[in-house]
Amino acid sequence: MKEKFEVRFIGREEYRPAMALCWRVFCEFESGLVGRQGMESFSRFINDDTLYTVFLNGGFPVAAAYDKDVMIGVAAVRMGPHLSLLFVEGAYQQMGIGRALIDFFHEWLLATRSWLGGEKLTVNASAVGEGFYHRIGFKDTGVKTIKDGIPYTPMELDLAERSD
Repeated sequence: MKEKFEVRFIGREEYRPAMALCWRVFCEFESGLVGRQGMESFSRFINDDTLYTVFLNGGFPVAAAYDKDVMIGVAAVRMGPHLSLLFVEGAYQQMGIGRALIDFFHEWLLATRSWLGGEKLTVNASAVGEGFYHRIGFKDTGVKTIKDGIPYTPMELDLAERSD
């Protein structure tokens, strides 16, 4: 499957469709685990105008995976570095797209160490994503926590030591 899709940074006109993809996938896979508060919190995050401004100014890099011209996955990082978003359309899960998005940012982060802010990529992994993150080398750094109605396990990936 890897040859059939492309991963690249998104442009301004792709930001809202990328956030819409995140929302669809979040609703499909996470809504039963987070409740109303978690749904509202996530919606506020992805629809925040300040976050969009930060994206436009280069402080919130967003990449997407495409099958031909169709956006099928989205990932974003923020300073730290911290993986803020990783969502893949349900029909495309378990085809290497999430890994390809992580690989894309891994290479980019290593190439842009001045932006990096650290040697580890952190993520707040949902229960749905925990197994995936463990399989690609993330390690738990704390216990399961709930913030703003969203349960997660803090994890990190050592960028210098990661090997596939």
